[in-house]
Amino acid sequence: MIIDCHFHVDETMLALEKMIVEMDKNNVEKTALIPPFNETMYEKESTYQDNLHRFFRFLIMNLPKIGFKIYDGLVKDGYFKVNGSFKIFTEPNNDIVANAIKRYPDRFLGWAAVNPTVPESVETLETYLNLPGFIGVKAHPFMHKYSIKELDSIGALCQNRDIPMIIHLSSEPDSYKYLPEKYPNLKVIYAHAGLPFWKSLWQYAKEKPNVFVDTSSDYLTPSIVRNVVQVLGYRKVLYGCDGPYGMKRFNEYDYSDKRSWVDSLDIPQEHKEFILGKTFMDLIKSTDLDFIQNR
Repeated sequence: MIIDCHFHVDETMLALEKMIVEMDKNNVEKTALIPPFNETMYEKESTYQDNLHRFFRFLIMNLPKIGFKIYDGLVKDGYFKVNGSFKIFTEPNNDIVANAIKRYPDRFLGWAAVNPTVPESVETLETYLNLPGFIGVKAHPFMHKYSIKELDSIGALCQNRDIPMIIHLSSEPDSYKYLPEKYPNLKVIYAHAGLPFWKSLWQYAKEKPNVFVDTSSDYLTPSIVRNVVQVLGYRKVLYGCDGPYGMKRFNEYDYSDKRSWVDSLDIPQEHKEFILGKTFMDLIKSTDLDFIQNR
């Protein structure tokens, strides 16, 4: 079973019906949905922006202290400043994910998003986690601008429930170590191959059985995905897209792009199957597997 572990549902950009058509074309059986964290954001066709992204990746990989300053500057005054300026949602709407699962329970799973600085977001979290199809918690210290320590109670909750967390990290020093050290049985997935720490995080994750990364987002490239698989091994890396971001026009999302990053890896096909879904299925095995497998 191929599962995309990281995709935002935003029908202002990509209708669910069109999404399912593209999933079918690429043999993706299920997608784990996340509510949008920012307003509609299309990619602009710009050589300048493409070169800027390449330079940013170079800095993060080779001169991280400089790269971190640029990275931190992408979020300012409640706006995400990539290819424009886009309002960040302080409290992402989990109802969007719940409704998508209700409409297509055989195709979609759900991450319940939380912002620990908003009491209502924390108070309603378990309500969503108790709904069919929800498999874990998404947190975004980068966009919501908080210390990883703010996720203490959420980490404890997820460890107790034996469900994973997926986290988009800020540049807070060593923040990727905090939750795995405090909650060693917590299953943590660091989004976008562990951006912005990449190399240092990969070395750390090698020794931590419950720390994983995903392949999602145009932050990455095929070579970065090859590198992380080489360092961590195929059982620690999970397939994800981060769609619908990266789209240039409504309803035109190319699933084959991120899928090709895995397909092109020079590893046996049976190893690719772990990246494409086997490992993720194991991470969510404590949730309602009858719902996941039999729909």
